[in-house]
Amino acid sequence: MADPVVLWIIFGDGSDARKLNLVSGIPETVAELHHFVKTCYQLHADFRMQYMDPDFKDFINLTSTSEIQNKSTLKVIYMTLTPPVDSYITLYPVEPSDVAIISSNDQTVSPSSVASSSSADTLYTSTPHSSPEILLSGLSSWPKVFVVPKFSYEAEFELQQKNNEFETNGTNFNPGPKLKGIILDGLAQEMMKYTKYPKDYQCEEVAAALTRTHPCLGQLGSKTGFWGWKQSLKYKMQNYRTKLGRLGHPEIRVNSLKHKLEGQGKAAANIKKPRKAEVYYIPLHPKGETAESLEKERIALLSELKKRDNEVVITAKMEKTFSHRRREVVEQRPMIGDFKNRWPALFEPSEVNAEFMRITTKPLQTKFLSQLDHFSDKLMEIFTCKGGVKGQKIKRILAMKDLCDDINVRRECILRSLVVYLNEDPDVFFKEYLPTAVEDAERDITTTVMGIYSIRRDGHEEPEDVGVVVEGIKVLNNLSSVTTAFIMLFGLIYALDLAFPDNLKYTFEFLQKIIMNLDGHKLNLKIQQLKIKLFS
Repeated sequence: MADPVVLWIIFGDGSDARKLNLVSGIPETVAELHHFVKTCYQLHADFRMQYMDPDFKDFINLTSTSEIQNKSTLKVIYMTLTPPVDSYITLYPVEPSDVAIISSNDQTVSPSSVASSSSADTLYTSTPHSSPEILLSGLSSWPKVFVVPKFSYEAEFELQQKNNEFETNGTNFNPGPKLKGIILDGLAQEMMKYTKYPKDYQCEEVAAALTRTHPCLGQLGSKTGFWGWKQSLKYKMQNYRTKLGRLGHPEIRVNSLKHKLEGQGKAAANIKKPRKAEVYYIPLHPKGETAESLEKERIALLSELKKRDNEVVITAKMEKTFSHRRREVVEQRPMIGDFKNRWPALFEPSEVNAEFMRITTKPLQTKFLSQLDHFSDKLMEIFTCKGGVKGQKIKRILAMKDLCDDINVRRECILRSLVVYLNEDPDVFFKEYLPTAVEDAERDITTTVMGIYSIRRDGHEEPEDVGVVVEGIKVLNNLSSVTTAFIMLFGLIYALDLAFPDNLKYTFEFLQKIIMNLDGHKLNLKIQQLKIKLFS
């Protein structure tokens, strides 16, 4: 968990300023910080935020939370409301004989009125309720700071009264079944925006946020003050999953008994759920689409692959068939060779990047490289301090980067050294061959479960070929570098819902949780120790 920070918040003209404590660190996005400030101070008007820039000594619009740090100063600027322009319609009654039939996109609409833009006798229309597909499209990764949602008016009114009593005389409040149900329902619905299967620490963060927002709900009988709320949230989320399963939600339905493989007769056996911070694990089909219609799109996609300069169409069809592809991956667990034949477009670097973004909502290659470069100097400093046999092996690996001034060689050396530092064997995973030993390479590939191969004349020269192997199949080749191949394999593990390789599980955990910053709350002891050195 990130270190707690304190921000100084100035409101409006500066006559009102307050201190904001963020116990879980600065949120990842400006939207999360905006929501937290709005909820914490109960701001009803819309606003934007600026931060005090240390270089210019003036306030500048906040576009990224990376621009602020502990004890930064933020300014809340309320947005000026302007009357809507042409954002309304006027409805005029017409005679039945004037009714027209309008046909568009195979949908027939029979209007009972004629719309005209006029400033007189206006009728403001309400926004229709969003469909589940639209609501669920707003999923995102678990926030750094969980913001407790607003409950019903009656519930908020009662909680406000009890909070006032708590501040006055320290009296805790034990809500009745009805109010407790409203609170748990609101929290569960908010949690569902991030995950259907919350982890223990996530339930704990929500319970802690609840008692911070409403101190009267603290529980005197527990050590933390919110243990009972945490347990109630777990049961509530379990009940919600049961309801969603009955409604046929794909992410829940996949774990029902009727969808278990033969020999897995227990509901708890082989639970398929996000384990590597996936946001869209098994998404809903696009509105109006079925498995049959998306299968037709998949077949059409195979034809599009034969055309030249057709990347835009291919990307659009891959985006449209994402849910169909994910269900096939998670539910059927196909062999890699068969899946590659059905979805050949996925096995291109651009689509691996796109698929990773669809699953996690995070960029793959750009973030991986930027974070690796950011930590590279500190990592090399840690690696060179390693002694013993592993230290000698790391020194031999790092010596390769001194032979040429190539950023790709430098990154490869860091990755290999990381593997050795975590007491894993890079030679089992990274296979190097001379151009004269191509036949040996092809023979070894057929027996490789997961790995990266490269063909080059010398260790520090640019490789002639670099590829990725999964289940004895060469899924990617002709890549630019070993680092690129490593990134592509990392992305394919997500795209194909595979487990990290056993012989490099600590390396991949470090890359997932530290480099990519995906679910870094619970770390293995080795990773935790390396993280402490990295951030010290």
